[in-house]
This record gives sequence, C-alpha cells and structure tokens, in this order.
Amino acid sequence: MSSLATVPTLGTALMRRSLETPCRVAAISGGLLVAALAIITVVSILGRWVASAPVLSDMTMLEWVGPITGDYELVEMGTAIAVFLFLPYCHLRGGHVTVDLLVMHAPPIVQRLLAVVAETLFLVVAGLMTWRLYHGLLDKRRYMETSMLLDIPLWWGYIGGLVGFALLTLVCLYRTCDALTYDPPQPGFKQNSSNQNSATQSSSAQDGSAQESSAQGDL
Repeated sequence: MSSLATVPTLGTALMRRSLETPCRVAAISGGLLVAALAIITVVSILGRWVASAPVLSDMTMLEWVGPITGDYELVEMGTAIAVFLFLPYCHLRGGHVTVDLLVMHAPPIVQRLLAVVAETLFLVVAGLMTWRLYHGLLDKRRYMETSMLLDIPLWWGYIGGLVGFALLTLVCLYRTCDALTYDPPQPGFKQNSSNQNSATQSSSAQDGSAQESSAQGDL
C-alpha cells in the first residue's frame, strides 16, 4: 500500500460512499465492454480463417462466413471507452502505481504535503481533460465525423470518455479533500501502542506461568 494513502474522516467518508456505486458501475461496464470486444475479435479471426481455408471456403453453406466488418473500429473505440471507465474506480481504491521508497520514511508532515500536492495536480489534470473532451464531443458532433467502414459517429466515443473523466474529477476532488483533512498518526502513538502490546503479552505470559505452576502443585 502506498504511504500516501489517507484515512477518511466523517465528511470524506460520506463523499466516498456516494462515489462508490457510480465508480463500481462504470468499472463493471468497462469490463463487460472489454469482454464483448474480446468475443468480437475471436469471432472475426475465426471468420477470417474459415474464409481463407482451402476446403471450407469452397463450401456453399459457409459462403457467408468471414471477418466482422469494421472490427478494428469497434475494438479501437471500445477499448478507449473501457479505459476511461476504469479510471475512476482505480483512483478511488488507490490503485495507481506510486514510487514512494523515500516518501514512506519521511516525516508525517512531509507525507501529508506530498499527498495534497499529488492529489491537487491530479484534480487539475482530470478537470482539464474533462473540459477538453466536452469541447471535442461538440466539435465531432458539429462536423458529424464518422468512421470509415461502419459510419459510426465519432462523438459517440467521446461520451464514454467524458463520463469516465467527469467521474474521475469527482474522485480526485474527494481525494484532495481527504488529503487536506488527513491527520497522520504521530510516532509517539505507535510507540505507546507497541508498549501496550508488549505489556499485554508479558502479563499473558505471567498468567500462563502461574497457571502452569499451580497445576504442577496440584499434581
């Protein structure tokens, strides 16, 4: 787990709870989309193989078998949409890869400062991307650009990207607020906890020794 992970307060916990379901639905939708694209790819490859096979291609009953028209367009657009839909849930769960070998040994105040800076930068980037995707959607819809083979309007793909990045922006806002309100545990707290644990273990060991001595006396 990253050392920049934060512990939610009451307010941020409510924000997280409200974002949990939409992010999960978006991630599941992206997974189902990827599964559908995988099926389309396999069917298209099998159809291309049957259409080019020496014996099977000459059979009248298999004349209709062939690759799916526009499979590359479907995979290209669907993969982009799936990636956008995965991002909110990934960031909500803190799933992005971080390199914090030095940060994890830094003082708590430094960890908090870096967490605030990182989440704020991510919020700015996500908001900027959401804004540009919205304008890109408007441009593609205004000029009615379509794909070459299937004539799919390109602005349809921008809808999935806009939904994903808008949700990601809200997640970044939540994590930024969480980082601002995060109170790292003090070193003395860990030391007191370890002392209490050691005292509990020693008392348990003494009780066990006393019970063993009394049992030997009874024998």
